[in-house]
Amino acid sequence: MNFCYTIFMQAHFYANMRALFGTSSLAVDDAAADTLRKLIALLIELRPDAEPNLLDLNGNLRPDVPVYVDGRNPRLTPTGIDTPLKPDSIVSFFSPISSGKMNVEVMREA
Repeated sequence: MNFCYTIFMQAHFYANMRALFGTSSLAVDDAAADTLRKLIALLIELRPDAEPNLLDLNGNLRPDVPVYVDGRNPRLTPTGIDTPLKPDSIVSFFSPISSGKMNVEVMREA
């Protein structure tokens, strides 16, 4: 007996991001979302009110929003927001950090 499984990319939302998107996760079946930037554009297309919560005025990932691709911080890679995604990637979006400035950009400035 042969089984056919479809594996979807997952976008997981935590705390305030969960409230913003109205769900804890979304299965993403869109081959065009092959980078983090494209996934974020797709999410904003679904929820336009999410844009100021994810991107700054220049279209870059807000520095206070923790995002992880397959458990890794894309800010620590040369590709950053253009980090490639695989069909089975898990992208996790956490609530913005409101105090302590604990993000990688600030840490790099020190």
